[in-house]
Amino acid sequence: MEHHCDKYYTSTTIFNYYGFIMHNQEFLNNYFGQVWQPSTDKYLYSGFNLVNKIDNDEWVLDVGCGHNEFKGMIKNIVGIDPGCSQADVVTTIEDYVPDRLFDVAFCLGSINFGNGDTISNQISKVVECLKPKSRIYWRVNPGLRDHNNQLSEQIDFYPWDRDLLDFYASEYGYECVEILEDTNGSNTRLYAEWVSV
Repeated sequence: MEHHCDKYYTSTTIFNYYGFIMHNQEFLNNYFGQVWQPSTDKYLYSGFNLVNKIDNDEWVLDVGCGHNEFKGMIKNIVGIDPGCSQADVVTTIEDYVPDRLFDVAFCLGSINFGNGDTISNQISKVVECLKPKSRIYWRVNPGLRDHNNQLSEQIDFYPWDRDLLDFYASEYGYECVEILEDTNGSNTRLYAEWVSV
């Protein structure tokens, strides 16, 4: 079903030289757990500078934490990821059951796949894990298959843009207070900060 805010519908299949390839969570887990390598240190806004935005007593949920690189840099952080064994909890955001509510969520390249229904559901799950007064920091891919390998051509990247970041923030009771282009030197992404209203 096409979501009401899918400006560019992205299906769960893509066509390549071999025909239609269906990818699913297992494909994404394998790709991000075995192939992809982080470049967090290269991002100006959505990299390690985020540590400076976190108060010492705040709890952070790192959604799709990958190699859990913020562990040890932030006092109170829980990293979840379905494909990386370095996570504190190996699970999807859909299946995660928190034992506390968080002040902050990091969604740094993790809510990027599928169509608007999938994105909306995942954002809803993130918001359920947060306190009423909370912030979400984002790094989103504007639909670019630019990982420089053939497997990334099979990933159904959601085509994020500024309007969609604003739209979803409003839908879930947040204000998008900042949107900036961010790059690791070879890939351009959008950085955003949401604050609950």
